[in-house]
Amino acid sequence: MHKNVVLIPTYNEAKSIQALLQNLAKSNVDVIVIDDESPDGTAKIIGHMGLDYVKVINHGKKRGIGPAYITGMNIAIASGYEKIATMDADGSHSSNDLEKMFASALNFDVVMGTRWMPGGAVSNWGIQRRYLSKFGTWYARRCLTLPYRDLTGGMRVYDAKKLEVLNLQRIRSNGYCFQIEMIKALHSLESQIIEVPIHFIERREGVSKMSRGIVFEAFSRVSLWGFQRMLKINADKLHYVK
Repeated sequence: MHKNVVLIPTYNEAKSIQALLQNLAKSNVDVIVIDDESPDGTAKIIGHMGLDYVKVINHGKKRGIGPAYITGMNIAIASGYEKIATMDADGSHSSNDLEKMFASALNFDVVMGTRWMPGGAVSNWGIQRRYLSKFGTWYARRCLTLPYRDLTGGMRVYDAKKLEVLNLQRIRSNGYCFQIEMIKALHSLESQIIEVPIHFIERREGVSKMSRGIVFEAFSRVSLWGFQRMLKINADKLHYVK
């Protein structure tokens, strides 16, 4: 068992998961794949690879990345890992960036992989997708008074002890809003958070999970949180504490 673990939610990622897991072999980490019963046999493909550092969790019917990550985090905490990373399954995140983030995580509670900062980059995105991502972070920053430059990115490293303080069952968001709520919760607990530039590369295989429903959830929830903040509803630090 390694001291660090990477959580990877999957749904129909048969075309990309093998390359990602092979790339992670050099990073001295364990991997927990949380699979939502992918019809394309993602879990079976991983099992046939026979990688001793990879564990596959059958998460049942598809519920999205939010519940998948919560399940993975609870398993990782109970297993005694020190640092818990999150990555997309489609190859858009680099194992080289992950190693850089683990190095930074030694002195921080959260390391955010950030695309929209000096040294960060995005490849193979059109203007509309770039605008949507930047607007999402800008809007969340304004509503929630958060200082971070990439609130919707999925590449993070969390300290397990800090996550253990959180009542993860209060994290109700799904999709990209899950990423926003995690930082909202940890920021409210005065966590030590750092941003590290990463290079995001749009998937080469499979189908993007972005949808209007995901965008609407993020917009509506962030708007509600912003309204609650102005009225000082759920403003105390104990809201996300066990």
